[in-house]
Amino acid sequence: CGVGTPTPLDGPVTGPPCARSQTRTWNVSDACGNAATAVGRTVTWTEDTTAPTILTLTGPTGPLPIGSSATVTVSFSDNCSPVQSVLFNWDGGAPDTTLLAPTSPASASLTFTIAGVYSVGVTVIDGCGNSAYQVFQFVVIYDPSAGFVTGGGWINSGAGAYVANPGLTGKANFGFVSKYAKGANVPTGETEFQFQVGNLNFHSTVYEWLVIAGTKAQYKGSGTINGTGNYGFLLTATDGTPDKFRIKIVDKTTSLSVYDNAPSSDDINTSAQTAIGGGSIVIHK
Repeated sequence: CGVGTPTPLDGPVTGPPCARSQTRTWNVSDACGNAATAVGRTVTWTEDTTAPTILTLTGPTGPLPIGSSATVTVSFSDNCSPVQSVLFNWDGGAPDTTLLAPTSPASASLTFTIAGVYSVGVTVIDGCGNSAYQVFQFVVIYDPSAGFVTGGGWINSGAGAYVANPGLTGKANFGFVSKYAKGANVPTGETEFQFQVGNLNFHSTVYEWLVIAGTKAQYKGSGTINGTGNYGFLLTATDGTPDKFRIKIVDKTTSLSVYDNAPSSDDINTSAQTAIGGGSIVIHK
C-alpha cells in the first residue's frame, strides 16, 4: 500500500534547567490505514541561563610595599553547570590570569613593581557561557622612598560637592603634608580642609597609606569634622600645570559621602580633580 511520512510526536520537556529531557516517538501509517508507533530514545541536554554567584571576593587588607605579590581570592557557586574558568583582569596593564576548571575558592597573584592604586576585575564563567563579574578595590602599592607631597591653597567648590546642601558653592581652603618616615610603612602628616560657607572644617587624625606615582599623589586616612565624628577621607593631588586637587570625605558610621568635589567619578580617576584657584601642590622627590 505504500508507507507515508512518519509523524513525530514529541513528549513534554521535563527536568531542571541543567538536565532537560524529552522523549520523541513516531507514528507511521501506510496508505491502507495500518499504523505503527516507534518509540525513540530520550534526549537530555543542558539549558542553563543562570549566571554563577560570586560569594566572596577578597584581597590585601592594607597597603603593600612596591615589589610585593598581591593575592586576590574569589569563592563562587553555580546552580548546576560546572564552572569553566575564572578570569582575573589586573589593572595597570598586566596580562590577565585565567584559571581553567577551577574549584572554589580560586586565587591568583601578581607582583606589582609600580606604585599605584589598582582594581582587579574578576569574571566567573560556567560551562554554558553564563558569567558573573565583580571588582576588588583596591590593591594599594606604595614606595616609601618615592618622596612626599605638600599642598596649600584653595579651590572653587562647585554645586553638588557638599552633600548636606548640594546647592552651596564657594571657596574651599586646603593644606596638607603626607610622607613616610624612614623605615615606616604608615605615612604621617596633617590634612586640613575647610568649606566655610557650609560650616565644614575637616581635620585629619590618622593616615593609612600614601602612593606617589609620577605627578600624582594619593593618600587615605581618617579624621573629624568640626572636632567630632569619625570620617574617612581620600585625597588626590596632581603636581602639574595646573595643580589639581580632590578630597572625598565619608561618614564611616553610615558609609555615606559628606563632601566630594568630583562626586560622579571613581576614586582613582586622575582627571577627576579640580584645578586649584590659588596656592600650590608639590611632590618632593
